[in-house]
Amino acid sequence: MKNIIKSFFILIIGLLALSACSKLEPVIDPNFPSIGSVANNASKGQLNNLAVGQVSLARNGLSTYILVVGTLGKELFNFNSTESRWMTELNGLRPIDNSAFYNTATTGFGLPVRQANILIASADNSNSITAPERSAYKGLANTFKGLAYLYQLNVQYRNGVRLDVIDPFKPSKPATYEESLAGIARFLDEGATQLDAAGATFPFVMPSGFTGFNTPATFKRFNRAIALRVAIYQKDWAKAESLLSQTFLNETGSLTAGPQHTFSPSSPDFANPLLNTTSSRIVGVEKIFNDIETGDKRISKVTVVSPSLTYTSGTTYATKYLSNIYTSGTTPVPIIRNEELILIAAEVAAQRGRTNDAVRFINIIRNAADLPNYAGATTSAALIDAVLKERLYSLWYEGHRWVDMRRYDKISEIHLPVTGMRVLLQLERPVQEVNWDNANP
Repeated sequence: MKNIIKSFFILIIGLLALSACSKLEPVIDPNFPSIGSVANNASKGQLNNLAVGQVSLARNGLSTYILVVGTLGKELFNFNSTESRWMTELNGLRPIDNSAFYNTATTGFGLPVRQANILIASADNSNSITAPERSAYKGLANTFKGLAYLYQLNVQYRNGVRLDVIDPFKPSKPATYEESLAGIARFLDEGATQLDAAGATFPFVMPSGFTGFNTPATFKRFNRAIALRVAIYQKDWAKAESLLSQTFLNETGSLTAGPQHTFSPSSPDFANPLLNTTSSRIVGVEKIFNDIETGDKRISKVTVVSPSLTYTSGTTYATKYLSNIYTSGTTPVPIIRNEELILIAAEVAAQRGRTNDAVRFINIIRNAADLPNYAGATTSAALIDAVLKERLYSLWYEGHRWVDMRRYDKISEIHLPVTGMRVLLQLERPVQEVNWDNANP
């Protein structure tokens, strides 16, 4: 990602130096485009800039989102020495503030949606590209638009999301949760159709984190994987089953395979924002890793420290488990992995009454973690519990536990590490949206 973004900054500097003696095509900042510069007959170069900005902005709000949903689900805590709200408000010990920093888990994904709308409109209004290229830009945009909305909806839940913000001064009212999921599915389905019409190659360069997903056909498998996530949230098990074969699910492939967000500490990019720092240490909730099965190699996601780490601002909690997943500013962050797809396949099989398949998929994950085959009950309920357990450890610190327990009405089963803590069902609607609705009833 750094090299792609850097090349655009170098190009901008070069164009500025030459502008006194040449009539040159305007170049835009890919992350914050001037709409007027691309609204009418944007060049292929300008659209490529917008596409790069689309992929870059997909990381916007991601670190806050992962930390917020991890905290809400009581799988991890942020021992932050400068902000006690991570341990108090997000754990129900004080009222939630809809203007606090953690609302970036919602608002941070507004820019990717805006970028997608600009890219789609610009591609539609351009005479400088072929029909397949137009479809490529729009397929990319709708895929990331659906993903950004899904993150927003996960934290807003019953508050819903505004599915139409093409005109920022005339946004739609928030849809219901069910309507929001259906709308997100439509964005993704539209993107998949556009990718089918996009030809053999993209007209733009994808960052290294999308190696293996950098053509319309392979990127569509990523699109379908996100659509699969939506389908299981909708509890549409028939659709989910039909989508499995359209993703990059591979029973014998690497569990880490999948598109990733990449980072660089060098400007103009930024380092992985999920690292442990001197002021922010990401820790595992003790009970989760105390209860892990003996021999489970997923324990390596945390380092056991002695003495235990203790937090004392606003509440007191101690744990000996320090996150060990992100160890460098260049460590990539997965968007969706083959391991998640295999676990979804197990969940779908359990829901569809295919017991043997469910057990087989569960065992792929257990055996990869150096654990023996599943030996529990094979009722649908028991298999779902088994899947949720494997998802807890396989997808720890990836933003799933809270959503998983909520969609199965198991919030009450989440362990509360400190007396008085509770599990919130959703964040409040951000103050900006509340103020807008009050002014525009």
